[in-house]
Amino acid sequence: MERLKDKRTGCLLLIYGIIVIVFHVFFLQLGDGDDPYYMACLNDTTFWGILWERWNDWSSRIVIEALLILVVQQPAVLWMVLDILISVLIGALAVRFVFEKKEEIETPLAVLLLFLLLSYDFREMSSAGWMTTTINYWWSLAALLLVFLPMAPGITKRGRKRAYAAAIPAAIFSVNHEQICLIVLCLSLYMLLCEWIRKRSCNWYVCFLLGVSLLYLYIILTCPGNGIRKDTSIDVWFPGYADFNLIQRGLLGWYSLLLTLYKDINWTYFLFTGVLFLAVAAKRRRIWEYLIAGLPFASNAGLLVLKGIEPYCGIDLVHYIVNIFEFDQPVVWYQGYLPNKARLLLFIYTICCFCVVYALFLLWGATEKFLDMLVLLVSVTLSKVSVGMSPTVWVSTERTSIFLNFGFLFLAMFCALEWRKTAYSYFWQGFHKIK
Repeated sequence: MERLKDKRTGCLLLIYGIIVIVFHVFFLQLGDGDDPYYMACLNDTTFWGILWERWNDWSSRIVIEALLILVVQQPAVLWMVLDILISVLIGALAVRFVFEKKEEIETPLAVLLLFLLLSYDFREMSSAGWMTTTINYWWSLAALLLVFLPMAPGITKRGRKRAYAAAIPAAIFSVNHEQICLIVLCLSLYMLLCEWIRKRSCNWYVCFLLGVSLLYLYIILTCPGNGIRKDTSIDVWFPGYADFNLIQRGLLGWYSLLLTLYKDINWTYFLFTGVLFLAVAAKRRRIWEYLIAGLPFASNAGLLVLKGIEPYCGIDLVHYIVNIFEFDQPVVWYQGYLPNKARLLLFIYTICCFCVVYALFLLWGATEKFLDMLVLLVSVTLSKVSVGMSPTVWVSTERTSIFLNFGFLFLAMFCALEWRKTAYSYFWQGFHKIK
């Protein structure tokens, strides 16, 4: 990654790494969630025995869980060192993908990007135990970024060979995760379609990614452990789920997406929609374009205001909007119990989501860049909506939103760079005229 030789980037990543080290050494507490189970899982069986048991009784994540079991059996300091290195790797790869050219690197944007990475790492990666959650989600995210490193613009021929050497095992590891499997499947299909339209020969690596994702998809659908876990989870967590048809499960997934965006303020979505509005406003002049681009951000800003005044406000509608997601199994409403005003509010939120898509079109027009951003948005959205195919949709909390939120983060950075090309250029042109 040649760009990391840039001094500014190196200094930022050094500071980022120091903060990560301080957090892991002084503030992190291990031993909660599922960590004790994996620490003790080899007491009565062998490594291969526990993997076979997990495959038949619980999960298709055999590759991920194999690494998890191997790591947690060692002293905790090994996991800590590896997690620090992976956090720094995520930061480095994020900068590499967002800033396609060395001269595009802007210190404020890079600082914001790394700060948001830190805040996500510190807030969300302990929900099932630090070791278990990070290896399943944080390390899988790092591997997902490595998967697409060989296709990064500006990489040299020699660098691409090294990237392939890292990307192939990263794909075998990360695509074992169900949500990442969907993301890689969508992106590889999109890249192959682009090659077909351009009448170019198919890239072997993209075909490899498509093959791996299809293989893992088959494994996910046929793994006996996934079926047993689903039946067990229905009995324990969500008895009504057994009667849901495919459409209702899709609505369940969409509902989980809206819950992520609007139950509490989702700051990555808030940032993305805000920057998207500013970028569109810098290019467009029609009032209806401002309205469409501003509606997603306004929905978040309005919700933020309502949450602030709700404790001091006696208006029933305000309490209703703020607390619309506050119930145990909200999707039972989809079986005919959803009040009309709740349907209306969820419909408005859905319209806001589609306004995001149209705002991206307003920003980039009918260009390849727009298609790239759209496919990125759709793939990370599907990764979240797919959680509706599991009865544990409410049990997994917000760790299942990590890929969605990182998609928003990348999209926000791309929009900010586009905004710089327009708004900043207008500013400097006016400044030079004044001089």
